[in-house]
Amino acid sequence: MKTSLPIERSSRLEKQINMALNYSIFQRTRHGQRLQQVVLAPDFDRDYLGISSLAQPPCALYYSLTQAKKDEHDTGTRFGFDTGHILESYVLDMLRIGEGDRQGELVWPYLLAPGGVIKGHYDGLDRNLMQDGSCIIECKATGGYSFNKKVTEGADQGHIEQAFAYASKAGASYFALIYCNREAKKSTSFYTVMGYHIPDMEAAEQAVYQLFAERFDPVLLSLHLELRPDQPQKPKYEYGPRGWRCRPDKTYFARGKNNQQVGYCSYRPVCPEARGYALKVIENEEERKAA
Repeated sequence: MKTSLPIERSSRLEKQINMALNYSIFQRTRHGQRLQQVVLAPDFDRDYLGISSLAQPPCALYYSLTQAKKDEHDTGTRFGFDTGHILESYVLDMLRIGEGDRQGELVWPYLLAPGGVIKGHYDGLDRNLMQDGSCIIECKATGGYSFNKKVTEGADQGHIEQAFAYASKAGASYFALIYCNREAKKSTSFYTVMGYHIPDMEAAEQAVYQLFAERFDPVLLSLHLELRPDQPQKPKYEYGPRGWRCRPDKTYFARGKNNQQVGYCSYRPVCPEARGYALKVIENEEERKAA
């Protein structure tokens, strides 16, 4: 059964964040105030189980924990990562979140996990927006099409779960997802805010550990047995610049809308199904051209 999160949308939080961002934009436009210098985060290989893996399909998470070979990042992908860091710093600067409240590390004791812990790093922690509690800020950069879907359909479930876990561990009764539009133009929005309130922190802590058990335990047990979990059922074949995507079975709750789309997988070099999917699509394409 899917874990139900004890949260509620907070229009009051969304209003406060929008006011803060609009004021900062006004200050920059009217007075030319400078933002802090953006420093791009270095690349590193993670050797621990992270909260951001809550929405990973089991097979990809297994490869991640075994340090399996991943796809090499091309220039376009690297640019996407870097612009994401830049937009994150831009938003946190506008909200006046100090360096000491950025990229804070949170640790959950968890016996099955490598090293006995699960870790997470939130983007920002704001202590002043709301009078009745602090607020975790998570910034997500996205393209125009995806951004518009967020505006009309709401936040990805995986992003909500990630920020919810951070807020629960940090003792913050609020959390907000701020989606930034990489393709914003004069006539389009630069960001959209989705705020949430956690009315019961004790229930929130229990829900986080239920998420861990639901998403992580099957993979961690497979890790100890050195048996990779099954590939999600009914993969969706796509071949092109971003490779292939897979779809989950009914027992796995992913980050896509309506629990349908898992997302891009980086482990094509080691995943036999991934290679098979790619070859099958190429064969079908060649047959189509020959027909």
